[in-house]
Amino acid sequence: MALADYYSRGALAASQVLSGFDEVRFRAKLEETRVGIAFDETIRTPEGQTLAELLTRLLSRLYPRLVLLGPPDAVGQLAALGKEINPAIEITDDEATVGISIGAVRDLFETTFYAGSAGWDALLSATRIRPTGDTENPFGAAVAACLAAANIFRRVFLPDWKEHVDESLRFSAWSLDRTDRPTRTRQASWHLSSDAVLVGVGAVGNAALWTLARAPIDGTLHLVDPQEIELSNIQRYVLATRADDGRSKVELGSAWSTRGLTLRPHQLGLAEFLSQNGYTWDYFLLGLDSERDRRSAQAALPRWIGNAWTQPGDIGVSTHPRFGEDGACVACLYLPDGRLQNEDELVAAALSVPQLQMEIRTLLYSGAPLQRGFLEVVAAAVNKPVETLLQFEGRSIRNLYVEGFCGGAVIPIGEAGRPPEDLHVPLAHQSALAGVLLGASLVRSNLSGDPSTTSATRINVLQAVGSHLAQPIRASRDGRCICDDAVFRDRYQAKYVRGGAGQSTKRAMPKAIVPGERT
Repeated sequence: MALADYYSRGALAASQVLSGFDEVRFRAKLEETRVGIAFDETIRTPEGQTLAELLTRLLSRLYPRLVLLGPPDAVGQLAALGKEINPAIEITDDEATVGISIGAVRDLFETTFYAGSAGWDALLSATRIRPTGDTENPFGAAVAACLAAANIFRRVFLPDWKEHVDESLRFSAWSLDRTDRPTRTRQASWHLSSDAVLVGVGAVGNAALWTLARAPIDGTLHLVDPQEIELSNIQRYVLATRADDGRSKVELGSAWSTRGLTLRPHQLGLAEFLSQNGYTWDYFLLGLDSERDRRSAQAALPRWIGNAWTQPGDIGVSTHPRFGEDGACVACLYLPDGRLQNEDELVAAALSVPQLQMEIRTLLYSGAPLQRGFLEVVAAAVNKPVETLLQFEGRSIRNLYVEGFCGGAVIPIGEAGRPPEDLHVPLAHQSALAGVLLGASLVRSNLSGDPSTTSATRINVLQAVGSHLAQPIRASRDGRCICDDAVFRDRYQAKYVRGGAGQSTKRAMPKAIVPGERT
């Protein structure tokens, strides 16, 4: 039994949400804890299968000891999946400290949480068996898996976990909020009215795609991301197994077209994708890392945007059905307050070499490999043996910054302080929950279920799920945002209101509002 070889990334994610984080104690807690999933024949239903598989995909990335209890053939399939995610994981049928029950299975673990679903609704309880539906709708079951994993995490790592248990929860992936009544909305035979674009196939995008690919939906979804998977990504990418290290993100994603959804991979930045494929798109799903990238995506003026994020305090999804009206646009949510540090300033300060800022700027721009001489200067500045940094010789300056100084490879996790928000590393269930809700928002829009104005749902996964989570967001109209600009508003009207919504075209967009390259 062993922790995954990408364990340090999971430890970094935990350090950003757990107060007083101590990596030695955290590691010991992981190694001594058995986490279980128990299920009965319910796993033969589409919703039961979604619940069990996503739980396995989430738990196997962090916990090195997994207990699976249920029909032998299903146990074998989930065990094989867990081994693909972490080849060193220990999978047994022993007793477990804490676990999830799916179906009519009671009290098999020291602490048991009961998960179920009913179409759009996720069901969770700390005391009672929850039913599992037999619909083809994966969204309620996927949300239940994420929230169950959040309860497991709180049980294992929070001393006051009993104060934060989801005692009896029904959460609607349709309304993106807690609800007391079953969601009565169409469960199948969904159709995308026009092509959609998933911008960013990282952790959030992985979960959105995993769920949409299982959904009873037909249409075309374009996957846009220029990057490849790195080992550290596997900590939270639910599509990825250990063997996917180095694989193109869009290549991995496009392999998941299992039902009626056609997936079109584009290993490009957003600006290049738009230049090649036109600027008129009805649906953008944003699974992006940075505020700047989100603002750039809004500047492309798609008709509708679903935007998801993770941050230390919460995860969230915002739905933007129209641009330029009372509701906030995506750019409104990320207007800078005051001067922001440039990336070269951030990196130079983290490496304690402000005198090398210009050299760092060049390295960031060129992507040139780091030389030993540079690493020797950094090692002296942070009072570390140069041997500690030599693992980054020949690699990029971003690798050194993200893995070495934010990720604990050079400076122990916690000593370097909290990284900038754009470098926040979410826990797997955080990213997955944001992505599942993002995918649900696309289906909801195509079933004419959009809110009347911009709405955002925020969930703190370190606490029990609250109520009245979905709230409208109005634009401030203080003149700072692109949605205050008459040129942008008029262009949007010409594309979708006066000109009518439609498929992507190759017609050019005014140069001033073509978004910049993703970095």
